[in-house]
Amino acid sequence: MFDRWGRWVHRRRRWVLAAAGALLVFAGVWGTGVFGALSTSGGFETPGSESAEAARIAEQALGRDAADVVILYQGGTGVDDPSYRASVERSLAALPPGKVAGAATYWTTGAPQFVSEDRTSTYAVLELAGADEAARDASYQAVKDELDDVGGGLTAKVGGPVATAAAINDRVASDIPRAEAIAMPILLVLLVLIFGGLVAASLPLLVGGIAILGSFTALHALARLTDVSIFAVNISTFLGLGLAIDYGLFMVSRFREELRRDGTSIEDALAATMTTAGRTVAVSGVTVAV
Repeated sequence: MFDRWGRWVHRRRRWVLAAAGALLVFAGVWGTGVFGALSTSGGFETPGSESAEAARIAEQALGRDAADVVILYQGGTGVDDPSYRASVERSLAALPPGKVAGAATYWTTGAPQFVSEDRTSTYAVLELAGADEAARDASYQAVKDELDDVGGGLTAKVGGPVATAAAINDRVASDIPRAEAIAMPILLVLLVLIFGGLVAASLPLLVGGIAILGSFTALHALARLTDVSIFAVNISTFLGLGLAIDYGLFMVSRFREELRRDGTSIEDALAATMTTAGRTVAVSGVTVAV
């Protein structure tokens, strides 16, 4: 089977490359949308369990009571100064309508826990609008730029589960390209030294890039059916890159070895490579995927 596969690919190599290029473009456009589709918090509940049922009943009867965003205000002359209160309430009132379901502050609750011992710091608790995590994240994205606009000499620091989850999502999305930008040139230099040629050295890296984008596409599709942790991106990235380079070394080395045999054509070398190293890579890849 692998022999026939290798010969089929060689005879239709232009179509195979065109199809791979089209899939690569699709993965680069749609697959990278995975960063906004993964779960950055929760996902550890067991549907149908007693605790999940109790939480559902409590939310139905009492409404959702969650501190989605916590804003810490500091500075000024203290919470007892009317201008301090006016600045905080003005900033909260200026948030986009329909995005905040409720807000609790020291002045609305009278709870002393909202104020620091020196009475110069206080915080507000926001409940965002939205029936699920994705909707509440969308509400947070709509208001986040306004949260630190307080005025009156006050500074604001934003925290809470939804804000933290959004920060993790942004950090993961920015760190992965940076890590690849550092790793790829180093790997290319090492591969050039190993293979003695730029073309052969670039193939494992190319396969690594395809593997990463392909895993992003699979995760994006999976995330539309169930909750998938944001950390799946990190795992699939280093697994995809590492295994692709490892498998690429097998394939390229074996292909070059077969090509050096007297009287061996490129098609024969590719067929022999697929029959030997290709079979090993397929079995290993399926095992890792499972």
